[in-house]
Amino acid sequence: MYRLSFYMAVMIMLHFHFSFVNACRDDERSYLLDFKGGLNDSTGRLRSWQQFNCCQWQGVVCDYHSGHVVSLDLKNRIYDQKQCTERDDRCRFSWKIHPSLFNLQRLQYLDLSWNFFNYTAIPPQLAKLQRLTFLNLGGAYFGGEIPLELSNITTLRYLDLSTDSALDLSGHDRESQRFAGWIRNLRNLEYLNMNWVNLSMASEDWGSALSSLSNLREIRLSGCGLSGTIPSLLNLTHLSHLHLSDNSFPSPLPAWFQNVSSLVSLDLSRCSLNGSIPSNFLHRSSPSSLELSSNSYLGGVIPHSFANFSMLETLLLSDNNLTGDLPPFGSLVSGPSSLRHVDLRNNRLYGTIPDTISELYSLTDVYLSNNRLSGTIPDTISKLSSLVNLDLSDNQLSGSITDTISKLVHLASLLLSSNNLTGSIALSALEDLAHLEELDLSENQLTVNTSLSGIPQLAQLEYLRLRSCNLQGQISPFLSTLYSLKELDLSDNNLVGNIPNWLWDLPSLEALYLSHNRLEGFLPHVFLSTQFSLEYVDLSDNNIVGNIPTWLWDLPGLDRLNISHNQLEGTLPPAVSNIGFTLDLHNNSLHGSIPDFSLWFLDLSENRFNGSIPRSICSDFDSLEYLDLSKNRLNDVIPTNLASCSSLYILNLAQNYLEGEMPRELENLTELQTLNLGENKLQGVIPPSIASCTKLRVFDIGKNRIQGSIPVWIVELAELRILNLAFNKLQGTFPPDLHRLRNLQILDLSHNNLSGLIPQSLGKLNAMANQTQSDVIEMSSSDWVMGDGVGLVFQIRFVNQVTLWIKGRATPYPKIISAFKFMDLSHNQLSGNIPEEMGELKGLIALNVSNNNLSGSIPESFGGMAHLESLDLSRNMLSGNIPADLVNLTFLSVLNVSNNNLSGLIPQGKQFATFEGSSYLGNPNLHGPPLENGTLRSGWGERGGQVQSNSTGVSETDTYDEMDRWWAVSVGLCFGVGFASIIAVLCFHLEWRYKCFSLQDRFIQYIFKH
Repeated sequence: MYRLSFYMAVMIMLHFHFSFVNACRDDERSYLLDFKGGLNDSTGRLRSWQQFNCCQWQGVVCDYHSGHVVSLDLKNRIYDQKQCTERDDRCRFSWKIHPSLFNLQRLQYLDLSWNFFNYTAIPPQLAKLQRLTFLNLGGAYFGGEIPLELSNITTLRYLDLSTDSALDLSGHDRESQRFAGWIRNLRNLEYLNMNWVNLSMASEDWGSALSSLSNLREIRLSGCGLSGTIPSLLNLTHLSHLHLSDNSFPSPLPAWFQNVSSLVSLDLSRCSLNGSIPSNFLHRSSPSSLELSSNSYLGGVIPHSFANFSMLETLLLSDNNLTGDLPPFGSLVSGPSSLRHVDLRNNRLYGTIPDTISELYSLTDVYLSNNRLSGTIPDTISKLSSLVNLDLSDNQLSGSITDTISKLVHLASLLLSSNNLTGSIALSALEDLAHLEELDLSENQLTVNTSLSGIPQLAQLEYLRLRSCNLQGQISPFLSTLYSLKELDLSDNNLVGNIPNWLWDLPSLEALYLSHNRLEGFLPHVFLSTQFSLEYVDLSDNNIVGNIPTWLWDLPGLDRLNISHNQLEGTLPPAVSNIGFTLDLHNNSLHGSIPDFSLWFLDLSENRFNGSIPRSICSDFDSLEYLDLSKNRLNDVIPTNLASCSSLYILNLAQNYLEGEMPRELENLTELQTLNLGENKLQGVIPPSIASCTKLRVFDIGKNRIQGSIPVWIVELAELRILNLAFNKLQGTFPPDLHRLRNLQILDLSHNNLSGLIPQSLGKLNAMANQTQSDVIEMSSSDWVMGDGVGLVFQIRFVNQVTLWIKGRATPYPKIISAFKFMDLSHNQLSGNIPEEMGELKGLIALNVSNNNLSGSIPESFGGMAHLESLDLSRNMLSGNIPADLVNLTFLSVLNVSNNNLSGLIPQGKQFATFEGSSYLGNPNLHGPPLENGTLRSGWGERGGQVQSNSTGVSETDTYDEMDRWWAVSVGLCFGVGFASIIAVLCFHLEWRYKCFSLQDRFIQYIFKH
């Protein structure tokens, strides 16, 4: 880099040319001591600043002839090497700059970077140092405005003011004019670094101002709030480094880049660029580093003109929308290969990995994950002898993992997860990879063999992920030799037996994932001394029994614990204080009281907890985001302290025995997206405070004892997708503007005492009228993926389960997809006609208005509801004909118009040929198969279908009834025997039982995910 190649040489010359002097000047020695007095040098880095000759002090360089101090280098190089924490006083100076520093009038070089000055302002008195050519205050935690006086140091050639967003150039009339004038004065500037300085108001003039500095070689303005388009910098003929990442330039790459001839390094990552990469992009330059990552609207193909970049070492194009075949790697360079780092992950590239990848023999890092690459891993990859990191995960690669991988002896990270790789592989095949630290073979069709006595060569492994790798038998003892292991993922396999004690005793283990296996037995009750490193534990979906060992509640670093879907018993401690983020114990047999907790995520649903919800909830910790206590035996009232959980967005207390009224204090839960209080014993009215929860998407208070009317303010909950008020004691009429709930796709008001007319405006419910079938409601049952910044991932279950009555059955829907639209207004006192406008709800799958006092005819518009599967209009006072167009509803599988006053001929053909006679009973004037004079027609069974005549003396109907009875008995007997046989097998054969239920669970998950 220019900074290293030039200024380090200057420093060396300064040191050798100026330091050979007998003694420094007394006044300047005094100035330096005053300056030292303003610093907090807790590490003694300036311990040498005690000798008489200040020219021999650490970081001080003097002029050889005059003895004046000309260089002061106090850069914190330890922190610059990422060996210290952000505010570690052991590594950095702190406090402030003493004014005596500004008396060093001969100072040419000043470096205070990577120290901590507590966000104090940059002193404007620095402008007194009129001979400065080098000023570096980068990462030193200054704050406030950059003083205009710095622009008076016209001798500056190197200026670094990079920060963490605490500096800006605001506060004056026009910031853009201020920046332009400020920067133009620095006419000798060659290096400018103002990363993360707020220049958001300087967007219009910053390009022209920089273009006036003809000597500029490096520009670093990342994260400065710049916007618009990237201005032309063609006047800067010496420009070699241009870094503008983390700004906003929502436009294509400007054409002037094709005429730049001096660029060596370009970084435009995270700039909101769009369009495509021009084929002649930078074709006159020879860049060594090109970074265009994380511009999600940057598409097109990777230009083959990149072959002209003979000096290219780093190519980073990840997280874009690039498509097309993966270019032949050998064509990316001409002549000897210099390419070392390639990152193309998270695009839409397809095709195969070319064999010519072997020509890039200098490669150390290859990241191609999350694309659509197919074919096999080429054997020629074994020629990349310098390769350190190889990531091909999340593609469509097939074939087997050959022994060519074992020839990559410098490999530290091998990620092949989520492909279609097949065959068997033993970890012993990788024994030559002595430097391997990370291995991920998860989610393929591989069978991985870990049954080994030990492989010392893999002792460096820190991350081993073998999720869904068809592991069999017990957990391999080989893993006990991996003392460096930090993360172990063996989830979703066929592991059996107990969890071995030695697994808990791995000294470096931070994350342990063993979910979705057949592990059984008890968790160890003996405290293991090395468990203090554990942060993530997921043992869910196994057969673990017994009590949760008490030592789990004593682990100080435990962040996330998931032991859900097991057979745990016993109680929890009175308080859970050691877990920092997530506790998921749902679907066990735990009992007792809910403990006090300070968590972000708590799921204790589907247990046997009783008593009340802790009154201390959110009293000391208000960051709770997810709380699911449903399907327990909780009683008492909902505590008002829940109002203190201001970050809560999932609250599920359904299926308990909660009493009293809904707390009016819920108005404070402004982030709430799901509120499920269904199937309790709640009374009173719907409190007006709910109107403040404007982000609600699921509101379920069904099956309670709620009274009053549906509040008119409910239409203000514009984000509602699911509204379930069924099985309550609500009265009154519909709110007049219910159609304003444009996102509503499930509306259940059944089993109340609602009266009045069905409003015509219901036909304007936008989501129900929409026939699209693509998206998934994002707050539905899914996996919440979280990371801790070091690659450890934890999956958390979100549940927004709603129980609906569909086709005559109560059906739980744990994931509500946009294709599912449902409306149930049954069992009320509604009157008047069914509005013709309801036929506009063409996305509805189920409509039930039965058991009301509705009159008039069935709307003809219902014939256009093409997605309708269930239609129940029974037990009303409807009259007229059944619309003939209903025959065209090809998805209709349930129809019930019984017990009305319908008349005329029943439509025939298509779906209507499949409906039972009971669908039409109770309509005396309705005729046609399968009815005659309002009753079942002779020769037709209740299920429909005509009975054939016979020549015996027995009536056809009698014959049919007799056969029907025997048929029913036979089917029932056969079904009972068969069912009993299956149950017997599942009861006495553990492995078959597990496979059966696992298959069922996976099938249900597959259905809901797709």
